[in-house]
Amino acid sequence: MKLTYPHLSLRSFALSYEDLPAFHAAYFMLVVIFAGLCNLGFFAAVIALHLAIDVFKYHTVQKMKPHETFIAVFRENLTDLALFFLALSSVVFLHPELPSIAILTGSSLNHVTIMRGLAVLLPKLTILHHSVRILFHLSGHIHAKNVRLISGWTLTECLSFAVLLIALFLLVLAPPILHLTPEQFQSLLGTQL
Repeated sequence: MKLTYPHLSLRSFALSYEDLPAFHAAYFMLVVIFAGLCNLGFFAAVIALHLAIDVFKYHTVQKMKPHETFIAVFRENLTDLALFFLALSSVVFLHPELPSIAILTGSSLNHVTIMRGLAVLLPKLTILHHSVRILFHLSGHIHAKNVRLISGWTLTECLSFAVLLIALFLLVLAPPILHLTPEQFQSLLGTQL
């Protein structure tokens, strides 16, 4: 008669669950569902939490000066910020209540709806995945030195910065381009955040 120890099998599962394809599939589905259910305001809060964690990391733990901390936090969160503002500008310019979108019918409206969905969901997925990874490995993230900060800007950072500037520029120019009053524009942003 062979004795089995359930706590040993549970322990081995806990150490190896990340290697299981079923875990990755379930994780991905939960992230997709959660990203689809939450509005952009939630993701603004997630990015703000990540910014706060990085300020603590660089200023308190790694003892950087305020100016260095600002640059490090900005570079660390640049991709998330660019994706967030890209999604926000997509939501504004492809909103179904705008006259330019409301007059569309049939397959044209379907194409715009799909574009709007992808332009919002894909950034949300990336932001959520990045933030969950950091929260699950918070201690390692806080104490890890970011060697990227010593070198110059990477291509990804340059592209993210360009996307961020374009998205912010479009958001600033959205009211005159879309013929919206400031109140209408604030209302439109308020429904998304």
